[in-house]
Amino acid sequence: MKKVFERPRLLKPATFHFCPGCGHNILHRVIAELMEESDFRERAIMIAPVGCAVLSYFYLDIDVTEAPHGRCTAVATGIKRAIPNSLVLTYQGDGDLASIGAGETLHAAGRGEKVTTVYVNNTNYGMT
Repeated sequence: MKKVFERPRLLKPATFHFCPGCGHNILHRVIAELMEESDFRERAIMIAPVGCAVLSYFYLDIDVTEAPHGRCTAVATGIKRAIPNSLVLTYQGDGDLASIGAGETLHAAGRGEKVTTVYVNNTNYGMT
């Protein structure tokens, strides 16, 4: 039988701690798949905020660092400027990005910072 579906290599074999139905586990899988398909693993640096995403390093086999609430984009900017060839991405919830970190995010976008932001809008401020 031909195998058509398997666990991405960059998704570590750990049990997710996320609440049932939240969707973070699916997003982690998608990120792992995209990193593999694009061959970005060696260049990828992810910034996770305080909250549910803080344990992303348990699940993704890429470099992950943490940032205070709402400051992922600021940390990402510093990392990208220090290591220009890296693929820097933030993984932020609605409270972290659209509320607490709205200023940092808008200013980074206005400056044209070359970072990728994964915005997890669960519409309940629950990731913070």
